[in-house]
Amino acid sequence: MPAFKWSENRKPNYRWLVYGIAGVGKTTLSKYLKGKSYLLSLDKSFERVRFWQGNDDIWVLDPDQPIEDLNDFYDFFDPSQYDNLVVDNISSLQKLFFVEKAKGTKTGLANKISDYNEWNTYLIRFIASVFKWNINILVTAWEAKYQITDPSGQEFTQYGPDIRDNPRDYLMGSCDVVARMIQKPQSGERGLIMQGSIDTYAKNRLDERKGSKAEDFFKFEKLDLEKAVDKVKENAKEKQ
Repeated sequence: MPAFKWSENRKPNYRWLVYGIAGVGKTTLSKYLKGKSYLLSLDKSFERVRFWQGNDDIWVLDPDQPIEDLNDFYDFFDPSQYDNLVVDNISSLQKLFFVEKAKGTKTGLANKISDYNEWNTYLIRFIASVFKWNINILVTAWEAKYQITDPSGQEFTQYGPDIRDNPRDYLMGSCDVVARMIQKPQSGERGLIMQGSIDTYAKNRLDERKGSKAEDFFKFEKLDLEKAVDKVKENAKEKQ
C-alpha cells in the first residue's frame, strides 16, 4: 500500500451501526440519509417501509443461497453511483448463514464448530471489503442482551448488536457511530442512544451528542478532519 497523503485523500465517508428490537424503525431511519441511497436488504423488512416502496435501488438477498448471492451483490454494486449504502440487517444474514451451513450435515439441522469460525472470518472480510468503498454506509442489526463481567467480578446485562463476538467487535470498532434505537411507549417517538453506559454499548466519534431523535441522527457538524482535508487540497491547488 502506498504512503498516505492528505492531499490525495478521498472525501470523508461515514460508518454508522444502529441496532434495536424488530420493528423499532431501523430500516425507516435510512430515509433521513442525505443523497442517493442503495439498500442491501438481508431480511426484506423494507417491504413495509413507505420510503422504499416503488424504489428499485434495492438488492434482496436470496435466503436459499445467502453467501453466493452476497458475493454476486459485491460484484454487481457500483458505489460510485450512490452516496449511501444501507446494509439491513446483518443479524439476519448471520442466521441465514448457519441455516445454509446446517444443510450439509447429517440431520440438516445442526452446525459444526468450524461453521462458527468460518462465519467470523467471512463477515469480517465482507465488512472490511465493503468499508473500503468511497461511500457512506449504514449497517443495522437486531438487539441482543449480553452478560458482562467487570474487573471487580460484578456481572451485569448489556445491550448490543445481535452478532457473534469477534465480527461484532470488528464491526463496532470500524464504525464512527454505534447507536441503540429505542421507542417511547407513551408517545411512540423514536430516538437513538449514542453514548455508551454500563447497560448499553454505544459510541459517537462524530460530535458531542449523547443521543438524538431519529430525524436528526445523521445531522452533525462538519468534522475537523473534513475541514483539514479540504484545507490541504486547497493549498495543493494553489501551489500548482
